[in-house]
Amino acid sequence: MAPPRWVQHLDAFRTVPTDLAEASASGAVMTFAAVVTCSVLFICELSAFLSAKDRTDVLLDSNQDSMLKINFDVTMLDMACDHVTVGVWDAFGSERMNITRNVQKQRIDHKGKDKGHPYSEDEIVELEYSGQNLTEDELKELDADWSSSSDSFKHGDFDQVVEAHDFTFVNFYADWCPHCRNFVPTWNQFEEKVNSGKDEIKDADGVKANIRVLKINCVDFEETCQKQKVQAFPQVRLYRRSAGKDQFSNYDGKREAGALMEFAAREVGKRHMHTGAHYHEVFAESCRIRGHVEVARVPGTVHFQAAHTEDKTLNLAFTNVSHIIHHFTFGENPSTGYMMLPREYRHHVNPLDGRTFTVDKFHQAPHHYIKVVHTRFEKSNIRSYQQTHQWSVRTIQRKTIPQAKFSYDLSPVEVVVRKGDRRWYDFITSVFAIIGGAFTVMSMTAGFMNFTSAKFKSSIGKHG
Repeated sequence: MAPPRWVQHLDAFRTVPTDLAEASASGAVMTFAAVVTCSVLFICELSAFLSAKDRTDVLLDSNQDSMLKINFDVTMLDMACDHVTVGVWDAFGSERMNITRNVQKQRIDHKGKDKGHPYSEDEIVELEYSGQNLTEDELKELDADWSSSSDSFKHGDFDQVVEAHDFTFVNFYADWCPHCRNFVPTWNQFEEKVNSGKDEIKDADGVKANIRVLKINCVDFEETCQKQKVQAFPQVRLYRRSAGKDQFSNYDGKREAGALMEFAAREVGKRHMHTGAHYHEVFAESCRIRGHVEVARVPGTVHFQAAHTEDKTLNLAFTNVSHIIHHFTFGENPSTGYMMLPREYRHHVNPLDGRTFTVDKFHQAPHHYIKVVHTRFEKSNIRSYQQTHQWSVRTIQRKTIPQAKFSYDLSPVEVVVRKGDRRWYDFITSVFAIIGGAFTVMSMTAGFMNFTSAKFKSSIGKHG
């Protein structure tokens, strides 16, 4: 039974009779192109549907653990195991030094001929001040006599004056002292000869020493003289630039220019001031230190540094904390589920592993800054701590003990990684869009080509 005629009027897919449709070569080409395009796009869409990418959500951290485990495996390149210590500080203000629980140390020999030896004092001084660059104004300030507090100089720090020269020959005097007044012509003559370079004073290696002669008025600069414990006038001292402080020799000889020169030449001749010293290992071994520490889940710092032992005292300010990081991670046994993590997340579990951080001068130390983000992977039910890392070489004060610092900060949010599922109807909609869009575009292209061809033929009078 045929449907009513009014139903046929609702047909949205009416066909054109075959005798009114004309096949063409261009149409066949467009049809083939449409089929190929639909097939390729369908395969791509099906692949994307079957292998949906993970999606991430950022939420407030749901981890309620009060403690965090930090795992480390670090080699201190120039530090013996007897002197290496591990310490922890956190934002609560708690500090633990020389941690030994869950920490293991392994001695490692240096490779090469040099098995390490302590720096001599002359080596330390040469390396410490070899890169010292002073401006012309600073040199004038440090070379000037401290005769009056009302002259054009500041005279702020006597230690800086000593540190600016290999040797500093100083006459502490007082204006009211008659012996000081009698000594003035002799001292001025001696000062002029040495400071002008007329009389050179050489060290033990025959190298000209940087020696400065000056005087200090203990009436105007009473505080400086008290600090130097000057108890009589005139008091003549030869200060030597050194790794420590108060390195000087008192002059008790005749107050004559010749005697002063002989004393200076004798004292300077004992030192090796400019021998081309270079940085080297201090210890005959390295130390690989591995283990873990439990810390509060707040920002903090793990650090490695040198310390004295019962039978050996070090000059701690000149220790080298260069190191190799074999492993540094957060959380419980992160290696267990490491291979189960998506590839793009694995590197952020241990970005420091296998890296070397060195310094080549005194009073420098590598400082690591680590941002830690708690991450949950719902598909594999794994928790991981992801890290981002930056580092810099810190320049520290001369009396400060260098530390290899690992400063960490925990993010207050967590990242949740979920499987990015697609709905089946999204896939069906995309397939329909591909088919409809491809044939529509190809149909429009074929129509345009036919129209253009007809116009061209008409223009040259060949239209049938």
